[in-house]
Amino acid sequence: PAYITQCPIMTGRSYAYDFNVTGQRGTLWWHAHILWLRATVHGAIVVMPKQGVPFPFPQPDQEAIIVLGEWWNADVEEVEKQGNQLGLPPNMSDAHTINGKPGPLFPCSDKHTYALEVEAGKTYLLRIVNAALNDE
Repeated sequence: PAYITQCPIMTGRSYAYDFNVTGQRGTLWWHAHILWLRATVHGAIVVMPKQGVPFPFPQPDQEAIIVLGEWWNADVEEVEKQGNQLGLPPNMSDAHTINGKPGPLFPCSDKHTYALEVEAGKTYLLRIVNAALNDE
């Protein structure tokens, strides 16, 4: 987190962020803290139960991480700048994304939208992260 706990990570460089998670399990998320990159630089963190400690519910047959986000057909820093100059919230995004894919409506995306195939009678744990900035 730039300027929260350390200076920004320079382009082409990497940074290992070591932290302890105690007494927790489940789905968390991370996002950038520099300018408006938090709108597009984010992901899930899954904290599994300690080995030998069961889930607090029947163990699912399969797990899936689903990250909801937004995509702008523009420079997100320019979108932020325009909103700040006008004293308004950011413009509505051009697309909503599921795991980074806005679907087949945009030439930049994969041919297909995200799909999770399920089988009747099986249990699925969906780890859903809402990383979107806007609430429409």
